[in-house]
Amino acid sequence: MKVVLNTPSDDLLGDFLKLSKNNNTEIINGKVEKFLFDIISAGDVNAFIIDNSNNYSQKAIDFIKKKHPYIPVVVIGKIDLQKINNADIYVQLSKDTSLMFELILKSVLSYEKNFHALRRLTIKTKNSIDFENCVYDPNQRLLFYKDIQVAKLSEKTGGILEVLAMNYGKLVKRELILEKVWLKSDYFSSRSMDVYVSTLRKILKSNKIDVKIKNVSKVGLILQ
Repeated sequence: MKVVLNTPSDDLLGDFLKLSKNNNTEIINGKVEKFLFDIISAGDVNAFIIDNSNNYSQKAIDFIKKKHPYIPVVVIGKIDLQKINNADIYVQLSKDTSLMFELILKSVLSYEKNFHALRRLTIKTKNSIDFENCVYDPNQRLLFYKDIQVAKLSEKTGGILEVLAMNYGKLVKRELILEKVWLKSDYFSSRSMDVYVSTLRKILKSNKIDVKIKNVSKVGLILQ
């Protein structure tokens, strides 16, 4: 496992570097702001650990989630961690760095396990997606039917179709679609998704495209 640690504390960095040797983990020092953002752009890591005491911690988190929305961000700090937006894992700063380090690794592994399928869905295809006489171009959000362009989709509607079309005939869980398109999974995003799914159904029906979006109650959707 490779993780970036961004902290102004040399003591914490030193402790984590020592602990990493016994946990098959590589710790990259992201202390310098420019270097941190260079690493974020590369994205070749399993997690980012951001010390909330940095003045630009929120800026860093927002940048990470925009560039790599499914690489987990761990925020460590003393108080009010929940006020930090867009982080995935929150860990209270502790004098017991060994326990804290173990908790972070377990949390990251759990996150990766739960979102393995989701990360696969986030890989942007460079090619158009073919399904049942249809072609969807996710880059321009254009839908073609029998070689004729029939619609230009909105960002949200296109995102839903992209996920479903890439998994044509397979059940895609609601939370995966929400995390892919909305970058979060909550009640309000779920209600919003229902509206866009309804719009997508109308687009398919109005263009006489013989494809249906099947709803599996409280589980997910199937394009078939």
